[in-house]
Amino acid sequence: AERAGRHGQPDYQFGDVSRSAVRALAQAARGAVGRRSGEEGEALGPPDKAGALGKRSDHLGQWRVRFFSLHGRTLGWSRAEGEPHHGHVDVAGSRCRAADFETGRAFSLSVARCGEAAPLVVVACSTARERREWRAAIEAAARAA
Repeated sequence: AERAGRHGQPDYQFGDVSRSAVRALAQAARGAVGRRSGEEGEALGPPDKAGALGKRSDHLGQWRVRFFSLHGRTLGWSRAEGEPHHGHVDVAGSRCRAADFETGRAFSLSVARCGEAAPLVVVACSTARERREWRAAIEAAARAA
């Protein structure tokens, strides 16, 4: 197989993809994932609940701090406040429960569809009070749908 070269190099061929091109495409995709068609983050209005929580990644199970916001029945997250969501779930018809033992993290919550074992999202709060508030907000959104 031929080795992909860089622009200006003799072995460069049209269609070769550079790391910067892949990075730009990934950033563009991340910005579009959390949005619904025609909506920007500011167009959603003020969130019903918002704050920084720990989120367990789907692939490696690592914990990362993400900024969460609950708009109606949509729970979205981004890397920082003010950034567009790069992920979201619809909590309609879901159940929210404490998941301290399953996750090994204090004050964690698991949001899953009723009747399904796999969670939609797993988050960790900083305090018991914060967990109670998030659980109440997510359950209210799930019931309102």
